[in-house]
Amino acid sequence: MENIASFLKTTISILITLAIISSGLFLWGKTQPVVELANSQAAAQARELSEQQYSAFDNQIVSGSQILTAYRRYESQQGFCLYVEKPYANGQNEAERRFSMNPSGEGYCRAFDYSGAKFKEGSESGVDEEEISNASGQYYISPQARYRARLIKDNNERIAAIFFVAE
Repeated sequence: MENIASFLKTTISILITLAIISSGLFLWGKTQPVVELANSQAAAQARELSEQQYSAFDNQIVSGSQILTAYRRYESQQGFCLYVEKPYANGQNEAERRFSMNPSGEGYCRAFDYSGAKFKEGSESGVDEEEISNASGQYYISPQARYRARLIKDNNERIAAIFFVAE
């Protein structure tokens, strides 16, 4: 009799344990879609917050002085570049009209296709703040000039550059 009682206690304990484990697994399975949805929404909000600092340049018309402000604003971001296409002037070659700037001071930017507004293979040398603010320099950006700003994303859909085209 003692063995039967012991056997029943063990069996009932095992059944209760299995019931608790199966209900836990059932609840776990039901909560996974909710957790995945919450994670994706949190990631989208984080991306939106990080991209908010660029909203002033998202398909906006800006002045030449705002390009200089952008240069100063993004100097702490490694690998971030600004690309400028100035209006054509007599005697000006393509390199003086289309140039890149790396505010972090690395001195180079990813190669850029100015006609297609996208990155291409390689790198190109950039100009610095002194060259764009010196009125007698070849890369001078007039503070009154108007440019259309476009955000450029890399393959990971991360904003990696701003492209300014003269209006």
